[in-house]
Amino acid sequence: MRLQSYLSRSGVASRRHAADLIREGKVRVNDELVREPGKKVDPDKDRITFEDKELSFESKAYYVFHKPMNVITTAKDTHGRKTVLDFFKHLKLRLYPVGRLDQNSTGLLLLTNDGDLANHLMHPKFGVMKRYAVLIDRPLSTQDITKFKRGIRLGSKSTAPCEMTSYGKRGGSYAYEVTLHEGQKRQIRRMIEILGKSVKGLHRFEYGSISLGKLKAGQFRTLTPKEIDSLRNVSS
Repeated sequence: MRLQSYLSRSGVASRRHAADLIREGKVRVNDELVREPGKKVDPDKDRITFEDKELSFESKAYYVFHKPMNVITTAKDTHGRKTVLDFFKHLKLRLYPVGRLDQNSTGLLLLTNDGDLANHLMHPKFGVMKRYAVLIDRPLSTQDITKFKRGIRLGSKSTAPCEMTSYGKRGGSYAYEVTLHEGQKRQIRRMIEILGKSVKGLHRFEYGSISLGKLKAGQFRTLTPKEIDSLRNVSS
């Protein structure tokens, strides 16, 4: 087995990222520093460490999680805030989130130790569908919605075409459903701000063929084999 594949199977990173980590001198085989991602290793005989921690194979794990408000989508937070991985500590797995949700956004987040699948799902060329419920402080005009659907300039590039449906007034806000096939940083919030409005609530309820279902905030469940296959299919 090649060293970069071993790192990926151990849940460190995708094979591509694992190759970079090896070149950076962060991996040792039998206490010897190795910088060749393609080096052959024997999992049954060789002792392999990453940043001085011995690695072992992990079974692949796939979860859908309902991210609550004010939870950070990161492995660690320097300010001591709660992260999505805090909800998975008892599993003793090296998980990482597929993409992210803002601190003030809620809803569906995938987590896995399958670095290759995560890397594919996050790659822009695959355009995985993501569906959101959005609350806005003021109603969007027909012209606003047309601009939103066609794409809005954010920084150096425009957003890809997307879908938007209006559901009218809900309490003191206005409800919309938005479907994206990309994931620029804070994309929906920034698009709405350019239109002169403000997002009051943002909740993701679908990612590809995966639905949040009845999971309550802070709860998670394992993906079914059929759901895992469906994610692999959208990334192939």
